[in-house]
Amino acid sequence: MKRFLNEYGYSLDQIRQDSSSWKDIEKLRLYSPNGAVFLIAYKVDGEDSSDISSIYEKTKQEGDEHCSLLLVCNDGNFRCYSKNLKNRQYILLKDMVPYFSRTFKSMQPTKIESNHFENVFFEAHSFLRDLDGLHPDEALDELCKLIYAKMYDEESGLNVFSMATGNVEEYAASIRYLYSAANEYDMRVYALKIPGYKRSRGVFDEPLFISSNAIAKTGQLFAKYNFSSADIDFKARAFQNVYKPTTRAGMGQYFTPLQVIRFIVFCMAPSLSDLIIDPFAGSAHFLTESLSYVLPSARNEKAKNEFVFYKLHGIEKSERMVRIAMTDMRLHGDGHSNIRCTDALLPFDSYTDLASNSFDIVMTNPPFGSVLQKESYSYLGDFELLKEKTKVPLEVIGLERSVQLLREGGRMAIVLPESIFVNKSYAYVRNWLQRNVKIRGIISLPLSTFTPFGANIKTSILIATKTKTLNDYKVFTGVIEDIGFDSKGNDTQSPDWLDVAKAFESFIDEEGW
Repeated sequence: MKRFLNEYGYSLDQIRQDSSSWKDIEKLRLYSPNGAVFLIAYKVDGEDSSDISSIYEKTKQEGDEHCSLLLVCNDGNFRCYSKNLKNRQYILLKDMVPYFSRTFKSMQPTKIESNHFENVFFEAHSFLRDLDGLHPDEALDELCKLIYAKMYDEESGLNVFSMATGNVEEYAASIRYLYSAANEYDMRVYALKIPGYKRSRGVFDEPLFISSNAIAKTGQLFAKYNFSSADIDFKARAFQNVYKPTTRAGMGQYFTPLQVIRFIVFCMAPSLSDLIIDPFAGSAHFLTESLSYVLPSARNEKAKNEFVFYKLHGIEKSERMVRIAMTDMRLHGDGHSNIRCTDALLPFDSYTDLASNSFDIVMTNPPFGSVLQKESYSYLGDFELLKEKTKVPLEVIGLERSVQLLREGGRMAIVLPESIFVNKSYAYVRNWLQRNVKIRGIISLPLSTFTPFGANIKTSILIATKTKTLNDYKVFTGVIEDIGFDSKGNDTQSPDWLDVAKAFESFIDEEGW
């Protein structure tokens, strides 16, 4: 068997290896320089050598899960298999994968200084989709995992993505092993610093499922660039170019336009000391924009680190969206945000590390259009707006939960359908607001705001402080006529949202929160 491997370029005197044996089965494992098993070879006597699945399971050891190349020798006959790591199918190859043809060259990643990088993640997503025949949202899952591994590769100084290697299988196994090590490292280090850390990182528990060819193709593309030193805007746009159309098409997601998010963040003016949450986080753009708003002007390094690690929180039900959010946050300079993969409307007793009356700022855009029926109420937390109602729109409960999360004196900005502010049927919601918050602003958004994203609904932004007051007070009202794009998503020439934001800022300076 060793002679056979040598014939295909596997110089066993130069490759780390180990061997073990079971009854009638001898096993040889070959390792890449970073410790990944990239080839498992079996010598089988007296057993059906075609039952590769049984042989693999019988002799499985720690580390074997990173390897997709298997070789079986029986009575001088050799069979080579490729293992599909997702469905665990074994594909018989017509020949052994050679080692001596060095497919890859060691690369020195360069700093990203051009807009060309904006196409990199799109190109990588296309590789994964086409090479493995994945649905676009499945390819997006694997892309997030590879970005996660690449960022860890750079931060740890291992440079596995840019290493020279013998063949596709060794390179792919090395990256699978790297991805697993990244997850283990984060769990070990950050679980001590962040309560309930696994609840967010758990979305990266699944291994890399894509083929060795897909990993190699994408990995060599990533090896050209240094992600850590790249301009945040480049990275953010590049990733958004992929996940926004993919998630809209595959998951029916309606994203909050960046202009709306920036308007809200400007109006809320978060600081290093603010504890912030988005209970319907989606891709977590309120959190990434808060990072972009707060950090550039911050001079206190200790406060900056505390803000990055402890101050940004999110809740999102979809594992895929949490994975996207965590990836986007990592590209923005924070890979450890407190994004919980759970339902934001559960009783507070259901959460191990989330309490009511805790947060300084809530910024969110709850889902519109879904109606909660009475039979589902038992699964929800305590909500005053559910009482004596047989059905309630989801955004109404999202509004109450947002207020519940705020401490006394905390501030909220929430996107809501305009019907809540004007329709007679929602008078009970407006009465509840008057009893529980001090409304500081109502800003009307153009009808075209969500049209490019698949939703034709008139919306407004409610800005409020959690406090009860019996005195009369002034409320800022504004109309954004041009959000920055038209109903087809084309950029417009004269957006006025920043003017309205500055007018609200002046109002708050004068009237206070």
